[in-house]
Amino acid sequence: MGALCLGVGMGPTLDLDAATAENQAFLSTRTSERQEMVVRTLEQQNKLLESEIAALQDRYLKPSGLRMLYEEQLRELKRIADQMKAQRDMAIAAKEAMAGQLEMLKAKYEEAVEARKKAEQEIEAFRPDVDAATSARIALEKQLENLEAELLFLQRVHKEEIEELMKQIYSAIAKTEVSFSLPDLSTALKLIQSQYDEIAAKNLQEMDAWYKTKFVDFNHASTKHVERVRSVREEMASCKKDIQSKARELETLKTRNETLEAQIREALEKYKKVEEVLKARIEALTAELKSTKEKIALHLREYQDLLNIKMALEIEITTYRKLIEGEDMRLSSMVRNLSLMSSSMSSMAAVSATSAMSAMSTVSATSAMSTTSAMSATSAMSATAAGSSMASVNGRLGSTLNGGLGGNLNGGLVGNLNGGLGGNLNGGLGDTPESGTAGSDQEDQLETTESVSSEQSVEMTERKTVLIRTVKTEDDTVQSDTQERTIIISGAADETEDD
Repeated sequence: MGALCLGVGMGPTLDLDAATAENQAFLSTRTSERQEMVVRTLEQQNKLLESEIAALQDRYLKPSGLRMLYEEQLRELKRIADQMKAQRDMAIAAKEAMAGQLEMLKAKYEEAVEARKKAEQEIEAFRPDVDAATSARIALEKQLENLEAELLFLQRVHKEEIEELMKQIYSAIAKTEVSFSLPDLSTALKLIQSQYDEIAAKNLQEMDAWYKTKFVDFNHASTKHVERVRSVREEMASCKKDIQSKARELETLKTRNETLEAQIREALEKYKKVEEVLKARIEALTAELKSTKEKIALHLREYQDLLNIKMALEIEITTYRKLIEGEDMRLSSMVRNLSLMSSSMSSMAAVSATSAMSAMSTVSATSAMSTTSAMSATSAMSATAAGSSMASVNGRLGSTLNGGLGGNLNGGLVGNLNGGLGGNLNGGLGDTPESGTAGSDQEDQLETTESVSSEQSVEMTERKTVLIRTVKTEDDTVQSDTQERTIIISGAADETEDD
């Protein structure tokens, strides 16, 4: 690629390749510096966001000491509540057992009362018999006394009669012995006496046996009645003792039941108070847990927003990287096009100058001046097109290019371009067909270059990014928020629009 030198007469020559190389080096330096600055800034922001995310995670995802203390206290309160429930269940079971024992004792008491009533009824039923037996015994005792008195009286009478008879017999014997001698009747009297004695003894024995049998019978009957009455009295006494013992047991059970019921009422009141306190603590802890969950959800939303910002920054970094790479490629292609244009313009200027010199020898100086002005105008047009295309493409970096190269081109060649195109270029090239054709070809090439450069300068890159944010609320419902971000890049500059 040769160097293109343009000049009017003996003016200073312009080395476009050297200027292009300097501009390319300056542009690459500025581009690399800008890339490094953007990358460093984004890396610093990314590190700052990562540190904030780590701090938020350490703060809200890890359990704090206060939360652990609340959880431990809640577990202790639950354990106390379970113990109280177990004690209440035991007290209720003991109460039910005592109620069962009380029912059993009531049943036994009712049975004892029924047995007592039956015993009293039997006593009332046996009382006439006992009275009859007692009256019969009393009557028999009286009769026995009367019979004993009668027996004694009869024995005494019998003895007196025997004594009187003996006296009579002895007196009769004595009288007969005295008065006259009578036959001996002593044997007969002894025999009669013995017979009377036997009859009296037999009667006494029979009477004694009869009285003894009757007495024994009465004694047996009275002993039976006495034993029966004694057994009934003993049964009554035992029933009274049982009733008294049952009554005492019932009183003790009643007092014990009252004490147990009072203890149960006190325990229930105590448990109710403790339960109310525990419920209040549980409600407070629940409210605090709810607020903590809300804070966690809020921080999760903030964390999601930070993640979205991080994603957008990463996308922006990638977009800048792609833009920088594309800009480098486009600038290199533009430099190649400019070098090709400069070479073609130099060849076309030489051909037009030769044809003009051979056509009119009389106006060689004028033709040379017109050719020189045409060359300068053509060079100025190409330089101006290159400068305008580079200025429109570079954007932020175009100021340097316009100041470095565009300024020289516009300042050094604008006068030649306007003057040459106005007079000498059109006039000089209009007379010669070859020169006119060359001028038209040059204009077409310039228009093509300008259209390509303008198309490249207004080339736009559009990228859409959809950010989806998902947040889990307290009620276990998932809320999603979709945000579409459109990034539009025009030339070397970038624009960001949020929809």
